[in-house]
Order: sequence, then C-alpha cells, then structure tokens
Amino acid sequence: MAVKAATNGNRIKWIKTAISLVVAGLVWVIPSNVAYLIAQNRDVLLGRYSLGHFTIALLLIPIAAASLYLTWVNEKNEKERIFKVVAVTASILLSLIVVDIAVRLITRPKRYVEEKTYFHRPANSVQTGTSQDIPEEAFLYPRTPPGYPDIQYTLTTDKRGFRNKSDLEQYDIVVLGDSFAEGSRVTDEDAWPVLIAGKSKQTVYNLGMSAGHPGTYLETLKKFGPELSPKTVICLLYEGNDFRDSNYEKEDSLGHNIEDYIKRSPVRRSIEHFLLRCFASKRPAPCPDSPKNASKWFETTGKTLSAVSWLPVAVPQGPTGKRYTFKVKRLMEHFVTEEAFLKTEGAKKSFAALREIKKICSDGKMRLIIAYAPDKPHLIVPLIKETVPAEQLRAFMALRERKLPPADELLDTLLRRLDVQESAVRGFCRAESIEFLSLTEPLRKGIAQGTQTYFTYDQHWTPLGHEIVAETISQYIAKPLRP
Repeated sequence: MAVKAATNGNRIKWIKTAISLVVAGLVWVIPSNVAYLIAQNRDVLLGRYSLGHFTIALLLIPIAAASLYLTWVNEKNEKERIFKVVAVTASILLSLIVVDIAVRLITRPKRYVEEKTYFHRPANSVQTGTSQDIPEEAFLYPRTPPGYPDIQYTLTTDKRGFRNKSDLEQYDIVVLGDSFAEGSRVTDEDAWPVLIAGKSKQTVYNLGMSAGHPGTYLETLKKFGPELSPKTVICLLYEGNDFRDSNYEKEDSLGHNIEDYIKRSPVRRSIEHFLLRCFASKRPAPCPDSPKNASKWFETTGKTLSAVSWLPVAVPQGPTGKRYTFKVKRLMEHFVTEEAFLKTEGAKKSFAALREIKKICSDGKMRLIIAYAPDKPHLIVPLIKETVPAEQLRAFMALRERKLPPADELLDTLLRRLDVQESAVRGFCRAESIEFLSLTEPLRKGIAQGTQTYFTYDQHWTPLGHEIVAETISQYIAKPLRP
C-alpha cells in the first residue's frame, strides 16, 4: 500500500509539473497578432509579443518555479515550504508598494490638476520642448519616411491653468474642446484660437484641454463662462474620441479607482520602460524607404504584413505627396450605421451635455457654434480609394473585425458610412437650433492639394492644419447671424 501511495504521489507530482511547464511554455510558443499591434501603433517585443503578453510570460516563470518548488521539495516540510513562498511573495509585493508610494510623493507635479467635474493644467506654467513627428513605438510600419519637421514649442498656461498668454476680465470668444482645441504638439502662437484672434481682431480665451470630452466641456463652461462673459462660444467636437462610451464610465467605483491607481503607478511605468528598452523589436537600419526595400525587410524579418504595408500612405500620390497613418481601430469606428451610433451611451450623453451647453449660451445671450473636427481616416479614405486596393484595405480592417463583406462591397459601405457620425451631429444641431460648422471639406481639400494638415504619425493637426481651421472658423464667425 505504501509503495502504491508513493507511486500515486509521484504521478500527481509529474502531472502538476507537466501542467506548470506546459502553461508557462505555451505563453511563449503562441505569439501575439503582430500585424494588429502594428496597425494599432503598439509595441512589439522580440518580434512576437505585445507588452501585456510578454509581461504575463515573464511572470509565469517565477510562478512555475514556485510551483515546482512546492511540488518536489520534501513533503515533511510542506507547511514550511508554503510559508516560505508566501513570505517571499508578500515581501516583494510590499516592497513594490512602498517604493511606488515613495516615488509618487517625490516625483514632479502632475501633468493635470483634477477638479471634481473637470481638469486643467498647473496654473502659471511654461513648458518647452521639441515635438517630433516620428513613430513612438520601436517596431512599426515597414517604411517610416520622415514626417512633419520638428517643432520647437512653448505651452503657456494662465492663472486658471488653461493655454492662454493674456489675462483679461472679459473675452469676445471662448473656445471649448480637447487637445485639438488646446493645440497639441504646436507652439502657443500656432494654435488656431490664437490665429482666430489675429484674423478676427477679437479677444479669444481658450478653455480647450487635452483628454476632454463634451461632459468636461460643459462643466468647464459652467465654471468659467459667467466670469468671462463671451459673446460667442465655439465648441470643437473631435469625432475621433468625443463620443466614446469610455468617456462616461463611472469614475467613483472601487474598480475604476484601483485600475486608475495601477495605471498611474511609477513602478509599473518603470518596469514597462525597462522591458521596452531591452526587448522591443527594432527594424534593421537603414530604414526602408521604397516598396522594394520594404519587401526585402519583410523577408529578412520573416513577417508578411501586407495588411499594413501600404502605410504611411501618400496623398496626393507621387513624390510630392504627404504621408499619413491611422489606427485600424479609428477606421473601424466609421464602419457603423447611424442607428448604431445614436444608440451608444457616448452619443446619448454627449448630446445631453451639448443641450446643456446650448441652454447656458441661450440664457447668457451667447452665440454657440459647434465646429466639427474629422479624424484622419474620415478625410483620407476617399482620397486613396483609387490607389490602395480594396483587398488591402479589407485586410487592414480584418485585423480587428473578422466578419467583413467582400472587398469591393466593403469599400462601398465604408465610403457611405464615413459621414455617419458627422451627419448625426449635424442633424442634432439642426434639431436643437445650434449653429454647425464642418471642418471636413476645408481639411480634405488641403490634404488633396498636398498640404500636410495632420502629422504623419500622430492624430493631431500640424501648424498648417491649424491655419486652415482658423481661416475657416474666422470666415464663418464674420458672417452675420442667420435669422
């Protein structure tokens, strides 16, 4: 009986060992979807894994080692073994928590100051730096031609923590919006609200704040609108993220607070940066700059990534064309019907916020203008439909959604749906008697003519794009109000 029990015990040990090794090994054997990671502009480690995948694979190594230790060391000391594993694990976690708290206390001031219902930057600050239009991730497209030239920028905030250099008691125009209103990646003088002030000879106060959405626009206007007493309020809506459900997720829940705390952990960020620095895949130099070289690069890396090989795409086609990229997720957000868009929580709550903004403006006798800012795929897809094969565009979209119609049908459907979100917002404004100004055609015209209105590797407007926006809005506000 004792021999049989020992045999069964050994069998169980080997089963536990096999399970531990198989689980730990499979995570390394099964790669991430590299093409999708590239299409989403995410890092690729060792040419095979996403950052999350690679992190889990690393964590499974000590877990498997602990499992083997508990399985094979002398059974008489089982409680002692378990205590040692628990003690070591607890010590490591406690040390990380202590270090994390200490680093949070001594690190530089926060990028944003969060109030109860809105946020802003630190007041009376000046940030300077260089904005480079380059891919942030090490492993991206097979060709990475130069983007927009480097920009030496200055970002100045006023006593309220918003991007303004003037300090008046009252302003003619107040601007609401996110990073497209604040002026991400451009210097103070090139942001379109500043340009409008020069063109219209009116005073303009910029309440735009990166990462904002209609809910925060409303709260910001409630806070500062009365004291600024503007005649006109321009609310810039960016279709790329202003209507997402995630903007309105409950922020006071325990789960959200824990997730937010972990995301902001300096220890977590340091570990991620270390992994990226050591293991992120890089293309061999020199960087391919032609289709021929790109094909060779694919061969040498063992990757066949035709779904992303057409990016960055040139518009207009030819050596004088400017290059553009966009994420597959952003393109797929246009592949929805108007009915589906209007049913989303993001759309419902954003429209509700805009109604309140309208009421505040009406009560204060302020003119409200909704300026609609399109994202890159909205503008670019119609301009490349003849140069990028429909099959290749479908392969790009299939990285995120498998159930797609045939290529030609897909392209036709996509072209019809590109304007769905803008059309819905236009219809809302018409029903609510809100002035609506689309920036789509002026920006698309600029791209078609070879003006680089958006950065190549970033979603925001270049100084040239800000100039087009400022000119379009200035001409609009100069027109007399319609009865």
